[in-house]
Amino acid sequence: MNAQEKLSVLIADDEESFLRVLTTVLESTHRFTIFSCETGDEAIEALAKTRYDIIILDHKMPGKSGLNVLQWLHEQKVNTPVIMLTGAGSENIAVEAMKLGAYDYVRKDQFDKYHFPLVVNSVYERYLFKEEREKREVDAKEREIYLNSLDLLRNSVSSFSQIVNTTLTTIALLSEESDRLLSPLILPEGKEHFRRYFRKMKEEYDTLVTVTQSMVSLTKVMYDNYQGMQGARPPQKEQTPTRKASQPKV
Repeated sequence: MNAQEKLSVLIADDEESFLRVLTTVLESTHRFTIFSCETGDEAIEALAKTRYDIIILDHKMPGKSGLNVLQWLHEQKVNTPVIMLTGAGSENIAVEAMKLGAYDYVRKDQFDKYHFPLVVNSVYERYLFKEEREKREVDAKEREIYLNSLDLLRNSVSSFSQIVNTTLTTIALLSEESDRLLSPLILPEGKEHFRRYFRKMKEEYDTLVTVTQSMVSLTKVMYDNYQGMQGARPPQKEQTPTRKASQPKV
């Protein structure tokens, strides 16, 4: 895996020795690019400037704690996956972190340098799965809304067509009746004009019938085609997004 495909990881931990261990362990896999800071305030400053693939936060730090940073991420609607580092006996902190959106937590006293890269990678894979699932749900809702709109349009046009056809049929019957009743009363020199008038009305009637039928057919074709396109769409292959973060000034 080349450098451009590495996942960018921000680690915030004020314990220098442990921060060095985390950095060494993750960089040794050649899968991660590490950016580090030592306080919660520096973490927020870095996160305000740069998008990272994964965030690792120590609970206890000078100034803002890891939970404070996590709360800030929640308020800013930043959905980057977070792993919280806690100490022994901090189960309540871990629970609070998970409520705020953390994907996982690791106790420092139970740290396993061989297992930790797997935890980080697993968290990122879960994040990708969640993002893809939410995207499919949004797409499904949008398709449903569009189909409902097309169905409403189709039904509206169909109702309009029925009203127009009924009205045109009434006009046609009245025209025929008028032609039958008035024709004997018209002088010979005016009969040709009279017949042209009714022929023109018949042409306009036929035009309106054709237009309304075309509108009904068009909306049906649009609805059926869209349904067919959604049913025939091949499954999309999941792609792992790669985002290269710039070195924050911390």
